[in-house]
Amino acid sequence: MTATTDTVSIQRLSLLQDSLPPFITSAFEAAEQSQHEAGLAWLRNLANTALPEGEAAYIFIAQKPPGEFVALPMRIDEKRREAHALTTYYSSIYSPACNTTDPAGLLTELFTYLARSQNLVSLTLSPMDPDSKLYTDCQLALAQSGWKGVHSWHCFTNWFHPVTSEDYPSYLQTRPSRLRNTIRRKQRKFYADDRGDIEVVTGVDSLMAARKAFESVYASSWKQPEPYPHFIPGLLETAASRGWLRLGIARYDGKPVAAQLWLVANGTAAIFKLAYHQDYRTLSPGTVLSDHLMAHVIEHDKVKCVDYLTGDDSYKKDWMSAQRERRGLAAYNPATLKGRAKLAAHTIKRKARTLIAGNR
Repeated sequence: MTATTDTVSIQRLSLLQDSLPPFITSAFEAAEQSQHEAGLAWLRNLANTALPEGEAAYIFIAQKPPGEFVALPMRIDEKRREAHALTTYYSSIYSPACNTTDPAGLLTELFTYLARSQNLVSLTLSPMDPDSKLYTDCQLALAQSGWKGVHSWHCFTNWFHPVTSEDYPSYLQTRPSRLRNTIRRKQRKFYADDRGDIEVVTGVDSLMAARKAFESVYASSWKQPEPYPHFIPGLLETAASRGWLRLGIARYDGKPVAAQLWLVANGTAAIFKLAYHQDYRTLSPGTVLSDHLMAHVIEHDKVKCVDYLTGDDSYKKDWMSAQRERRGLAAYNPATLKGRAKLAAHTIKRKARTLIAGNR
């Protein structure tokens, strides 16, 4: 589907069914070099395995001569007429791909198209980096394109650690003494009598056995079953083929007792999934495995950053040294009946919160 104004053309392409223009493929390949979640490999796995029922994945493109463009991966609920960034709770960051000196202008054209031609009720973009220019551009463009009730909210805190040394002991020395003492104590217990062992799988050769070990640990952990069971297997295959995979398996007496999925790309080690077997929690195999993987990515992969992605869990503060916020943006289309209803509900809630806060 294509729409054209005097200077800007708009396209809506199915991520999974349409052939993408070479310039768009190149743009997402370039985006992947700074953030693995911005690349087509990640987005296609997400679209194939983890979309809510009734939604479809698209890339909306606004372009103008001589080759400037912005491209937004989105998921659309056709029945509810709602648009969301192509993210789910598996995602830690969202950012459009662009090649332009005027992102706000092209985003304004694109958001206008989404409101008028697509007849959408609401539009949500999250999670985003609030310090990025594209976040500010999106916020401005929404306000200028006819959407109302433009607002932002806190999604989660992202804990991370800039790596300043190439050896692991130097990193560990910067962490709290209680963590260092815990690691030493738990290592002695885990490795005593050669009963504990750790494997780090990075490629496709050992992936099948490692995946079975990961799944067995996850099934015996405290965690709820995955709502989209095909996403992690797809991610494991994608990560192995792209060279991102760092799948750690801790075994005790030959049995998998902890598993962690880390992704290494663009100088960053992203800690994606952690689990340990409930029956072996007194061994703290997860702590021992985290220590092993941290040493691996610092000394072998030479990463410049370790990123805990989503969630403000207290234990992350022991391993990481810095935090940043991820925020979302949302707005409503007053040209639709449901959009006006959602806008009214949002306005009432906002006034109620202001009133409550003022009475405290």
